[in-house]
Amino acid sequence: MSATEGSTHEFAIDGSAMTGECDIWFALPPGFIEVPLVPDADATADDLELLSALVPEEQYGAFRERVQKARAMGVLLARSGAVHLSIGVHHDESGGVVHSVFLIKWEELPWTPPKLAAAKAALASGGARNADLVDLPCGPAAVVESLDHREGQEVFQMTAYLPHPEGRRVAVLALSTTAESGHEHYRDVFHDIIGMVSFDNPLPPRLREQVPEAREVAAARDAFG
Repeated sequence: MSATEGSTHEFAIDGSAMTGECDIWFALPPGFIEVPLVPDADATADDLELLSALVPEEQYGAFRERVQKARAMGVLLARSGAVHLSIGVHHDESGGVVHSVFLIKWEELPWTPPKLAAAKAALASGGARNADLVDLPCGPAAVVESLDHREGQEVFQMTAYLPHPEGRRVAVLALSTTAESGHEHYRDVFHDIIGMVSFDNPLPPRLREQVPEAREVAAARDAFG
């Protein structure tokens, strides 16, 4: 599912990117940990330990609680089409710690040309303070920016609608944060993320050869020879 960016020139390939069921590839910068969307998934203890150096000791308990709540919410999100959920931990300009949430989900739609689907998504973004149509390497997309108040907090969110070339679904990518400043930085991060999304396996041939057949493909081959 994902390839997490380890540096400017190297990528750590997540195991989900090597499955036959993977249908969207993307990269995240350092500071994000994936939150499992299924209740029986392995705990994120190792990832939490890696990020502990970024979180002041007095905030670490609250951060762990935030992750546990996100895991509980992830199960519900998966039922509505979510395929990836991550929590980001970063330092702001003052040296403090700010959190963000990154989500990917699929939305089904009647067959629609990708460019038209992107335009409809931009027009439907009520309440957005900015909505643009852009051309990404993976195709046309709509990018929407909003600033809302939720539970007494101001939430800055970037959302991108990336129609799949098949024309029957849209990948929705969203990055949100309660950081009061540094929105320009999050805007740049988000555009970097969506600029690397691919609907075709972008891995080198030597790695693509190791990806097993999707279950549906294998079943069809077994049925029809």
